[in-house]
Amino acid sequence: MDSLDLNQAGSSTGQTGCLPPDSDGARDAGIRFAPQDFFDIPTDTGFRQVIDTADFQRLAWDIAGRASICLDRFPERTSKNAERTACCFLRVLPGAKRTVHFSISGAYRLSVCASGGWLLKAVESTLPSYWLPRPPMLRKLDSLGHVLAETAAPLSGLNLSSEEMTIEWQLGDDQHLDWVVWQFPATDHSMIAALEHPLALERQALFLWGSKTLVQSPADLYLHLIHGQVYANDFVYPRKWKFSSEHDAHGLYVALGGLEQATGKRLYRLLKRQTLFSVIAHQTTGGNWLNGEWTDLMESHYRSHNGAMLMLASALEEQADETTRQALARAVAYSVAHADRTDLGLWFLHDSLEESAAAMDEMLIQTGTRWIPSRALGKSPCNKFILNTHLDATVAVDRYRQITGDQQYAPQIASARNATRATLALHPADWLYRAVYWAVWLTLLPTAQAERLPGGLRLVKRLTWMYLIPHLHRIKQRYPRMVMPGGLIERHLSSLHFGTHYHAVNLMDLARYRRRFPDDNIDNVIRDAVTAGTRLLDHWGESKNRRFAIVVWADALYHLCTQDPSPEYRRLLADAMLRIVALRLGLPPSLLGGDTEAVRPEHRVSCPAPTDIRMRVANLSCDGRREFIVINPTQEELALAWQIPPEGVLPWAAEGTPPLKHTANAQSVPARGWLWGRLS
Repeated sequence: MDSLDLNQAGSSTGQTGCLPPDSDGARDAGIRFAPQDFFDIPTDTGFRQVIDTADFQRLAWDIAGRASICLDRFPERTSKNAERTACCFLRVLPGAKRTVHFSISGAYRLSVCASGGWLLKAVESTLPSYWLPRPPMLRKLDSLGHVLAETAAPLSGLNLSSEEMTIEWQLGDDQHLDWVVWQFPATDHSMIAALEHPLALERQALFLWGSKTLVQSPADLYLHLIHGQVYANDFVYPRKWKFSSEHDAHGLYVALGGLEQATGKRLYRLLKRQTLFSVIAHQTTGGNWLNGEWTDLMESHYRSHNGAMLMLASALEEQADETTRQALARAVAYSVAHADRTDLGLWFLHDSLEESAAAMDEMLIQTGTRWIPSRALGKSPCNKFILNTHLDATVAVDRYRQITGDQQYAPQIASARNATRATLALHPADWLYRAVYWAVWLTLLPTAQAERLPGGLRLVKRLTWMYLIPHLHRIKQRYPRMVMPGGLIERHLSSLHFGTHYHAVNLMDLARYRRRFPDDNIDNVIRDAVTAGTRLLDHWGESKNRRFAIVVWADALYHLCTQDPSPEYRRLLADAMLRIVALRLGLPPSLLGGDTEAVRPEHRVSCPAPTDIRMRVANLSCDGRREFIVINPTQEELALAWQIPPEGVLPWAAEGTPPLKHTANAQSVPARGWLWGRLS
């Protein structure tokens, strides 16, 4: 439960909490709000229509300079009440220290919500009910929209009676107060029921690729969705600020899609639409998104841009919508126009800073990140030649071609594929790289194994990480190469850093690339990269900063499992899932089976929901085949019991045994073990 417990200030049965007086004994007038301020559109000229589609509308307006309102409405034609379902983002603007009052007429019961936050359920059948997914947050923002600091607003009073409910919070000097409130019509009981009774599957932790943080309830969406804009949920190095993240938006969309498919709850459809159109609302007229992850130049981070394209493509594949189509077309045009022309072919950049030496110099000033100009492979001097973002962008642009039928970028896609094949085939100075990476691999041994090395090898290991690894980029620029001896795939040709965790990212993106372009014959590279990954698992797990690579590794294996029937990939995926739970990380959202990049919408199969929250499921169903892996990370045997079972009767196999047909509840999952169920 959140640190701000509304029930501590007064119960939901009509008792009154204490409201603090100001210094002279009178109540502080402060700023007062009521639901009509949130959900009633002003009749004057003060509101703006931000988004207007058949099933989503966003409006925005200001309240006399005191606050900013962003209102999302969901006028779905499938429900007579849906036009009154709405979500409001309130932002009280900075000023002097004061109290914020929220008052609502009528009798309400306040209760903790099992899906996160609190519910205000109307006692009278004619009144709407409300969901408060997060406590109000006090935030400091810069002029560019970065979140510099945040904390829960102190609750100063709560009054619940049969006639009115009032909640009060304290707002400090020069702080914004952000709050999100959902309103459900009196006759719509399904949304409240969906929030009050989540399945175990809905409360299991999922990992977001962008901010490397977890979500495990619908309310956790609003750790990211701040006043109608999706942010990374982390104060990241080196600037220690939160920035907008379409990469996280894509992860949230995939997670919500999997949960929608599994539960059938309309709630997740609405949250998906809100996430999608929040991203579209913040697209620039030029087609990109401004992140400002590293600098106040508000650079675009193209991995994040690619995430937006992939999300838009998935949404368009699920439901035709002109607003989405136009946003995707603008985004793809921007990506292609801002790529680099190299001797190998078109290369998609990692961020907009790479387009200017002045911008790269400014990054050095603001973050201390140095760069060394290089024209290796005929690239532009600032191009860091980062492999994973190039692969990601190539996939995203071709997804657009596939879904829309627009062939205008076919030459650029072909050129980017040429660059990929040529890059993966580079093997210069093989004798040198074999010697260098023999030493590098010594530095990647798990601690227990490294401690058993003879003294001479320990000395080589120490000299390698002290003196050789910091200069690897010089070797790579002189003899450009990305695929190294032993199967390790480097991230870039730049001097940025040596990060083995990006091997998992490269493998994931190569697996996605292979699905889209099977004729490019990269199977050998992937096979060797999987072998290298098995050697790195303990190395990744030993460092908190590297552990996320195991989640990405699992995501890579998911993509391989949905392309290749190999039992070995299933074994490796089950092992990765057990490691992830042991490290208290979340599973990749793709394992729910809602990633339309891997599974076409018409081929999706619902992920079964286990009864025991400790049991985790990977939904590998694809191309009309039903397939699941179930793991038990505990030290005790768990019954294979379901809140929502797999459709039909599946043959299940324990590790190392042949599949045996049985009814869904007739078997158990061994301690620290797994089952594999599949039916073609």
